[in-house]
Amino acid sequence: MKRYNDYFTLLFVTFLTLFSFFHMSTIVDVSHDVITIVFKNLLPSLLPFMILVSLCLNLGILDILASFLQIPFYNLFSLTPMMSSLYFVSFFCGYPTNVKIIKEAYELNYIDLDELQHLLSIASFSSISFIFVSLNTPYSLLIFICHLLPSLILALFYHHPQKKLTFKQVRQTLKQPHLSFVKAFKKSVLSSVYAFLFILGYMLIFQFFVSFLQDVFPQFSFDYLKGILEFSSGSLKIIHQSKKMLPFVCFFLSFSGFSVMMQADNLLEAIPYSFKKYFLSRLYHGILSFILCLLFLQFGLI
Repeated sequence: MKRYNDYFTLLFVTFLTLFSFFHMSTIVDVSHDVITIVFKNLLPSLLPFMILVSLCLNLGILDILASFLQIPFYNLFSLTPMMSSLYFVSFFCGYPTNVKIIKEAYELNYIDLDELQHLLSIASFSSISFIFVSLNTPYSLLIFICHLLPSLILALFYHHPQKKLTFKQVRQTLKQPHLSFVKAFKKSVLSSVYAFLFILGYMLIFQFFVSFLQDVFPQFSFDYLKGILEFSSGSLKIIHQSKKMLPFVCFFLSFSGFSVMMQADNLLEAIPYSFKKYFLSRLYHGILSFILCLLFLQFGLI
């Protein structure tokens, strides 16, 4: 997938270079809108948590959480202690933080490739702050429920031989962490900023593409395409139009969009994961979220 991702990005950059020669004002306006979304909604909600979770993982602090979650999460989802910890943390962090910490856990030999693939399928969520603050809607709780339940359902259909993490092992990791605090903090900040640049870059690319389509076909609305390509701007665009738009918002949040998938593919460079399985899991998650929200609407719960 990495090779196709590079070709796709190169094609888009070439297209945008040509597009900018004739639509410079559009480029400026779209850049301003995207940067506003990033700094107003994504930067305060994603970057601090991304750094914190990465730091906790490198210092072995997530082992403590794993020791408490290992019994209930194995009984529910048949997850190993570290998988349980990563899955729980993913409830609160957004794209692509979840992919970043799964990758780092794999590099630290906490999880193997099959476990990484399974976590990519179930441990992918939009951030809570984006759902409850950025969307700014009274239906945030129900949107979050529709977003979370499909993952819990999919997580039930998995079996892994039980592993146990003793308190002695946790204490040993805390005494001798993978990195010193200074090195772990430096690594966490640099890797998080690197991941954040991908967010900004791909958001700009896809927004430019949608703007081009709107210029060429002004009679059509591309709000839905915008949500499929980049979930945050698409969701913010339609969230306040009508309650009937809520299922589409749920789909965008759970599908995550091609922008997030390309960010994930770049973060997982050199790891032989299956992009096809990752894509299908996001599609299933999006469809289930859409159906759940639609049912809430039908029964008058929204």
